[in-house]
Amino acid sequence: PNFVFGDTAPAEVQTYSLERDDPPGSFPYARVTEFDLVFDELPADLGGYLKDCLRAACSASGRVVWMAFEGSFHFDHILTEAIAPQVYGICAPGDDPVVVPDLETLKTPQWRSVVASYRSRL
Repeated sequence: PNFVFGDTAPAEVQTYSLERDDPPGSFPYARVTEFDLVFDELPADLGGYLKDCLRAACSASGRVVWMAFEGSFHFDHILTEAIAPQVYGICAPGDDPVVVPDLETLKTPQWRSVVASYRSRL
């Protein structure tokens, strides 16, 4: 996907293909693509930019996409309740992207419920 929106563009986009190393069947996907966007300066409207990124990635993949803090990814914990406080943005085809505006919201039962609803769509 393209992560340039208006005048906002990352200085660099690093792409990683993450693949399961155990036998297939324990999770619907054997591979996940990770995009790390590097900025010299964060966008002024960071929330809007993140929504644009989610929308573009979702459109390009046709699947559930999410944003999470560095170091939170593991195939066994994709969108689980335990990892929900590390997920700050999420989208699925046909949905408007959701970006959490503050760290306190990540800790709420409501947010865990939102993340769980997307996990059920994987």
